[in-house]
Parts: sequence; structure tokens; C-alpha cells
Amino acid sequence: MLPPHTAPGTCPIDTISCQRTDIDPCCSPQNGLLVLAQQWDTRWGPSDQFTVHGLWPDTCQGKQLPGSGCDHTRAYSNITDILSSSNDPDIIRDMNSLWPSNKGDNNWFWSHEWVKHGTCVTTLHPTCYADSYLPYQEVTEYFRSILDLRAKYNVYAALNASGIVPTEPETGRRPKNTYSLDQFKQAIRDAWGVEPNVKCRGRQLQEVWLWFQVRGRDTYYPVEPRGQDTCYRISYQQKST
Repeated sequence: MLPPHTAPGTCPIDTISCQRTDIDPCCSPQNGLLVLAQQWDTRWGPSDQFTVHGLWPDTCQGKQLPGSGCDHTRAYSNITDILSSSNDPDIIRDMNSLWPSNKGDNNWFWSHEWVKHGTCVTTLHPTCYADSYLPYQEVTEYFRSILDLRAKYNVYAALNASGIVPTEPETGRRPKNTYSLDQFKQAIRDAWGVEPNVKCRGRQLQEVWLWFQVRGRDTYYPVEPRGQDTCYRISYQQKST
């Protein structure tokens, strides 16, 4: 467990994650390179929106953190209950719509994302709130901040602005109505000045990853990707929902 740290209200606002090692981890995330993974599953979510897979903190060298998370004392398995009891009346509705599990068990999915990734966001450790901390408030802040980040970096809207829209479903292993990886990357660069990583299974689009560093405690800004693409031609098909 981290020792007590500076309350967020007293943190400098101009620190940049991964640029210094002497910054309080409550003021700037220690794991300061993050991936926002937005997924395209034709069975889930609104027809004109990518849904969230997660926001994943990495080390500043781009290394993944332990699969078991960073704080076993906060390995909560009841995220639905925690969010339902929060002071954010819309969060469960928004989570069900924009962060659904493709296996049908939202609570399991959200709990997994919290334990593996949320507990590794050092700026959300309970000690960072000092005397103002309310039980589980960091959990609600974690999920709401990601929903807000997804809304700000709306991949569907960015692709649509460049004329990249979902196509009618095609059968067969090699659909012909596809886009190039360069088209996807250029659309994201036109929107936000950086390229994404694009992930496919075969030609079927699965996810678009955006990479971020953090200014101050929680202002995310996009940076160039550190990962690998797994697409060449991209089948971006309409949802059935």
C-alpha cells in the first residue's frame, strides 16, 4: 500500500507523466503511459458507437503491469453494486450501454478491469484523498473518467468524418468491402494529431487503441502509439444491434 500523499487539490497542474521520477504518485500517475482500448463488436453496443474495453496503465517504458493488479486489498468483485450505490445516477446506464461484456456478464468484466487496471492508477489511491475520502469513490471516478475519455475521443465520429463508415455484412473469410490500415490511421491522425494501433482478427475489426500520457493528475492527452497493428485490410461491418 502507498503511504499517505498529497491531496489532489494541492498538486501542481503542469506535471507530465513519465517525465520526472520525483513527483508524488497522487499528483501524477506513476504508471503514466496508458492505452484506451475501444472495441467494435457487431453484437454489442449502440450502432454508431465503439464500446470500451478498458483504460490500461503501463509503465513509462511501455511494459504491462501484473495481471493480478496492483492492490489486492481493493480487488473488488462487486463493481455493479459499488457503482449502483454511488452518487453518479447515470453511471450504470452508461456502463451497460457503452461498456458491455461480450460474454454477457458485465459485473465480471467491470470487476476484472478494475482489479487488473484500476488498482494500478496511483492518483486514485484512497490515501490521495486525505480526509475527504468516501468509500469506493475512486472506483466511480475511474469508470466515469474513462466513459468521459471515450466520449471525447469518439473513434466512430473520427472515422465517420473521414468517410469511413461501417459496411453491410459480408459472408466468407475474405470480405471484399474493406478499408486499408492507412485509411484508419490517417482518419485518427486528422482528428487528434496522432496515430492509433488497430487490431483485427483476420480482416475483422476488433479494436482501436489510443495511447495517452497525463498532464497533472487526470488530464489525458494523446501520444504516438507504442504497440503493434494487427490489420492490413479492415472489414468494418455494421452492427446487428
